[in-house]
Amino acid sequence: MKDMAAVILAAGKGTRMKSDKVKVLHEISGRPMIHYVVETALAVVPCVVVVVGYQGEQVRKALVDYPMLRFAIQEEQLGTGHAVMTALLKLDMTTKDVVVLCGDTPLIRKRTLNSLINEHKEGAKMLTLLTTKLENPSGYGRILLDSEGNVCRIVEESDASEEQRNIKTVNTGTYCINVDFLKMFLPTLDADNAQGEFYLTDIVQGAYQDNVPAYVIRVEDSFEVLGVNTKKDLAIADGQWSIRARERGD
Repeated sequence: MKDMAAVILAAGKGTRMKSDKVKVLHEISGRPMIHYVVETALAVVPCVVVVVGYQGEQVRKALVDYPMLRFAIQEEQLGTGHAVMTALLKLDMTTKDVVVLCGDTPLIRKRTLNSLINEHKEGAKMLTLLTTKLENPSGYGRILLDSEGNVCRIVEESDASEEQRNIKTVNTGTYCINVDFLKMFLPTLDADNAQGEFYLTDIVQGAYQDNVPAYVIRVEDSFEVLGVNTKKDLAIADGQWSIRARERGD
């Protein structure tokens, strides 16, 4: 997969953790959670760019044992779309597709990323999303479908109507996207939303309007894509990692 790269979003503070420490450095099984995301990405693609911002130097120091990483600095945290735009400058010219990952999803598996990439590569798709279904989808962006079942939009919870908040199929924040497609759509994003940020998710609606509907892969084990946003989430992720370790016999 020489023409593939990964971008890990790790620039945000993570205010819901109620801690002075940047979110991605909170530990699971004694290690910063971002270690797990980095190792999974490196096992799948040759080039990994980590977007840092808040406490960026501390994040870089925590990743000193991974000298092959590249870092992009998001000076202002203006949203996920802006973060990915910053990362594009660090990619090789030969990179055709990029996997976008969140630095706070430490349980994502190598096989899941491989499935996402293989689905994306088959038929040279422009945009492929990883989704899951949650009984309690609170906090996640909802996947909206048109009358024919095509993904037409992702709506963030803060912008969602009451009806949309009842949707249980959610965006995991993990994507595989064609780089040329990204370069075309990222500059069209605006911050006209409740958070005043440039959402990467808005490229889904842009693509749909341009007759390039996103494809979807659904991960059945929703723990894999658990976004660690609170101390409760951290405890859940730590418990799941311990279960995996016991299953492996570690």
